[in-house]
Order: sequence, then structure tokens, then C-alpha cells
Amino acid sequence: MKLHKKLIILVGAGALLIMLVTLAFMRQMTAVFSRSAKDVEHISSEVRSLWIIEKEISKISMYIHDYLVSGDTRYRDLARASRESVGKLLAETAGLDLRQGDMELLGSIMRDFNELERKTDRFFSLKNPMTSDRTIAYNIMIEIDGLVEWLGRDIDRYKEESAVQMKVVLAGLKGLKRSVNLRFALILSASTVFLLIFGVYLYRRVTLPLGDLSTGAAAISNGDLQYRIEPRGEKEVARLAEQFNGMAARLRRSYAELEERLMERTRNLAALNSVALALGRGGGLNDVLGEALGKILESLVSMQARGGIFLCDPDGETLRLAAHQGLSREFLLSESVIKKGECLCGLAAETGEILYTNRSCDDPRHTRVAGEEHAHIIIPIKSRGSVYGVLFLYPESQYNLKPSDIQLFDAVGLELGIAVENARLYGEAKRSSEKYWDLFENSRDILCTIDTNGNLTAVNREAARFFGYLKSELIGRKVTDFLAGESASLANRLLVGEKPASRQPFELEIIKKDGSRAWIEASGRAIKGTEGLVGFHVSARDITERKQLREMLIKAERLAAIGEVSIAVRHEINNPLTTIIGNIELLLHRYEDLSEEIRMRLDIVLENALRISEIVKRLKEIKEEKSVEYVHGIRMTDLKQG
Repeated sequence: MKLHKKLIILVGAGALLIMLVTLAFMRQMTAVFSRSAKDVEHISSEVRSLWIIEKEISKISMYIHDYLVSGDTRYRDLARASRESVGKLLAETAGLDLRQGDMELLGSIMRDFNELERKTDRFFSLKNPMTSDRTIAYNIMIEIDGLVEWLGRDIDRYKEESAVQMKVVLAGLKGLKRSVNLRFALILSASTVFLLIFGVYLYRRVTLPLGDLSTGAAAISNGDLQYRIEPRGEKEVARLAEQFNGMAARLRRSYAELEERLMERTRNLAALNSVALALGRGGGLNDVLGEALGKILESLVSMQARGGIFLCDPDGETLRLAAHQGLSREFLLSESVIKKGECLCGLAAETGEILYTNRSCDDPRHTRVAGEEHAHIIIPIKSRGSVYGVLFLYPESQYNLKPSDIQLFDAVGLELGIAVENARLYGEAKRSSEKYWDLFENSRDILCTIDTNGNLTAVNREAARFFGYLKSELIGRKVTDFLAGESASLANRLLVGEKPASRQPFELEIIKKDGSRAWIEASGRAIKGTEGLVGFHVSARDITERKQLREMLIKAERLAAIGEVSIAVRHEINNPLTTIIGNIELLLHRYEDLSEEIRMRLDIVLENALRISEIVKRLKEIKEEKSVEYVHGIRMTDLKQG
């Protein structure tokens, strides 16, 4: 059984046992409390009824005395009401579940009360209790007082019996309290013993073995890979200890392998560093590659002291030997030039993948054989996806290619590729600079450069012709000197960065040397140096004629749009408007008895309908696009033109 299941069963069984014992005890205690509460309620009900009975009997005696003194019949009615109340209470009390002694006392009280009822009936039946029957009434009153006194003694005896019963109930509750305390103490003791036993079990079978595991983990983290744990405790915990020992053993083996790999990686990094240092020195490309090849062969002890570097010709179809070391004269004469895709070196240049063969010249891809049999490693020299050549090496006879070697050869190929690319880019940049200046100077576009303050630093021939100045007159002047109004403001915002430059060109109004105005479409590109932004390169074209034609086209298009709208308005408004005008005129002519207010309102509607008709007619007569300011900042088409 698994440890967690065993712990759950033990805890559950202990808790269930304690709950069952507690539940049984609570049921017994509840039953006792229920009986005690019932007895208390019963006794209190009896005592309350007796108290009311005693009070009402006293009232009866008092009402009889008052009646004898005053003769007021109101006291007779009150006495009879009290007598009825006492009768009801005695009947309710007799209906309770009483003990034998209580029944006897209650029977005596009821007999005395019946006698009291007869005496009071006799007393109240006298015709003249205050005169002729006064003596009889007085004697009956004395008898009633005696019965009242006797009833009082019986009620007191009943109260004493109830008090004795209440003491018995209280004594039972005190005994129950002692029993509750005792049983709770037993339950608490049993729970404490169970928890103690369970705690000892957890400590010996779980906590101590887990402590051993914690100690072992701390020892392993401190580098003590020889540490072992003695399996003990529950099966699952003991199995954890065995697994920990196995993990420590595997960790020792992995650590030894890691140290070996680290040493190998250190040697590889040293080789790569030496290659990078060699490539960082100045000189011709072939000299740099030759020095880098020497560093590679010197650092890689698993390689023979010979190898070479092929570089791709500009045609992309031929590889030419650019650097070599330790190669025979025969090889240099026959293998200095190969085609791309030919033999292992050409295939590596074509695929861009490292090729390795330890099958000597038996490899079918090795189509050009020169000299003795040998293994090959061919490493593509590439940068940013382009292959610029290959590096070929000759491994020792016992060499095995490992994944770490592939990573090193990839890094070496990238370093050589970056060096070749930089050398070629430098030559291309020099040639491009000469071509750029020729393109800049002879371009048909207006080209110029400005610094961050807006001063012209260079202009081409077309810019000087367009502005009407000599180049010497333009260099050093602010570009805003040649811009008019809003164009100058826009240029200033662009220069200070308040308005971001977008890819869309800007239209600027130019003031030429002769004072004439022209428009150009300009776009700029930021020029950045090592310290950030240094200026802008601006390209522009003369769009004066195109802008004029565009404005004419816009006016024509707007006039055509107004015409289309006027046709649609005439069609959609004239028909319902004719109906409105006709019906209003018909109403005005047919119904002459219309009130003055209705006739006035119909005249207003007719007048405005005719005004709408006139506006629709004016739309037809628009010959040019002309607008007037409706309110400040809002313009509308002028319908009054012509």
C-alpha cells in the first residue's frame, strides 16, 4: 500500500472512531437534556398555574368582602370571573402528566375549590346580605375564608412538592455535567494518545528518512557526489532513498563527462578566438585567410597539418584556391580550380552543409582524387545565407566527428564568411561611392543634403539650375530661405522633430532667384553617423505644371459632381414638390371659408415650397464651381452666381 493511502486510512480510522464515540455520547447527553428540559417545563407550568390559582382565589375572597361591605354587584361579577379562571386552570393542570402525589394534592385542591364555589353561590344567592341576611352572609364569609386558607395550605404543599422535584432535576443535571466532563476528558485523552502514536509513527517511518534525504541533497549540492543514504522507513520513502542513490551515481558520471566536454569546448573556443584574431588583422584577403588557416591547423590537434580554402569566383560557378598549407605541388597544379557541385568541396559550396567522410577515396562523391587516400572535412564559408567558399581539412585516422565539432566548424565557417564578406563589401562600397557621386551629380531630380540646422551641405547640378543659383551660392544657406509661407513653417517643424517625417512626400512652395514661385514634391531620409543624426538627404521633383493641372482637374470634377447632384435633386425633389404646391393652391382656392390663421400658415408653406423650387432651378444654372463662406470656417456652394 502506498504511503499516502496508509496515512489517509490511519487518520481517517482514528477520526471516525473519535467521531462515533462522540456521537454516541452526544446522543445520550441530548436525551438526558431533553428529559430534563421537559421536566423543568412541566414543573414551571404547574408552578405558574398554582401561582395564578392562588392569586385568583385571593381575589375571590377580597371581592366577597367588598361585596359584603358595599353591596356593589360589580364585585359579584369579578368574583365569578376569577372563579371561572381558577376552574379552567385546575382543569388544564389536571390534564397534565402528573405523578401520584401531585394528583392527590390536586384532587384535594379541586374538592376544596368545589366547596368554595358552592359557598360563593350560596353567598351571592342571599337577597339582603347587608340587612336581613347579614348574619348568614357573615357566617358564609367566615367559612369561605377558612376554605381559602385551607386551599392556600394545599397550594403551598403542592409548591413544596414541585420544589423537591426541581431539586431532583437539578441534581440530575449536575450529575450529567460531571459525566460530560469525564467523557470529554476520556475523548481528549484518547485523541491525544492517538495523535502521539501517529506522530511517533510519522517521525520514525517518514520524517527521519526524509531528513536523511534532505541531508543527502545538501551534501550533493555541496559537491559530495559520493554521499549515499541508507534506505529505511516506509517502502515509498525507502524507494526514494534508493532512487536518490541511483541519481547520485548518474550525476557522478554526468559530472565526469561534463568536465571532459568542458575541456574540449575550452580548446575549441581557444581555436575560434585565435581565428578571430587572425581575421581582425589588416592586409589583403588572401594573406588574412592564409594566416587564419595556419591558426586553425595549429589549434585543432585532431587535424593533420595541411588544408586549404576555396573561394567562389564572381561568376558563382567556379571555386578557386585562395589559401593553402602543407599541400603537395601535384595538388596545387591539378586542383587549384574546381566547379561548383564538383567533388566534395564543390558539393559543400553548393549545399552550404558540412561534409565529412572517413571512407577515404571510396566515397562516390569524391570524384577528383589526387595523392594517397585520406578522410575529409569540408566546411562552408558563409554569411547571412550566402556561401563564399569552403575550408577543407584532413582529420587524423582515428578521428570521430562529434556534435560539438560540428558547432565549432560552423562557427569557424561563419567567422571566415564574415571576413570574406567584409572584404568584398569594402571593395564594392568604394566602387559604389564613385557611382553614387556620378548619379547624384547627373540626376534629373533635384538632390541635396542638409545638416540638422537646415543648412545646405551639397547640391547637384539640377538643383542649381532649378533655383537659378550657382552651387557656391547655395552651399551654406538655410533651406528655409527658398521656401514660402507654410512650406517654411513645415520645414522648420520637420527639422526640430515636432512633425514626424513620413514615407509620403511633402509638397513645398519654392521662391526662385528671379522671384517666381514653383512647387516641388520632396521626400527626405535621415543620415545617421556614429553619434546619431547628422543630417538629411532630400530628393525632389518639379511639380508646378502637374499641380496646376491637378487643380484644374479638381475644379472640373467638383463641377461635374455638382451637376450630378443637381440632376438627382431635381428628379427627387421636383415631383413631390409639385404635388405639395398644387395641393396647397387647391386648398386656398376651393375653401374660401378657411380661418385667417390656417390661410396664413398655408401661404407660408406655399412660399417656402416655391423657394425650394427656385433653388432647384438654380442648381441647373451652375456653370462654375464657386463657394462662399457660410459661417466662419465653413464654406458652401454659391447658388446666386450668374
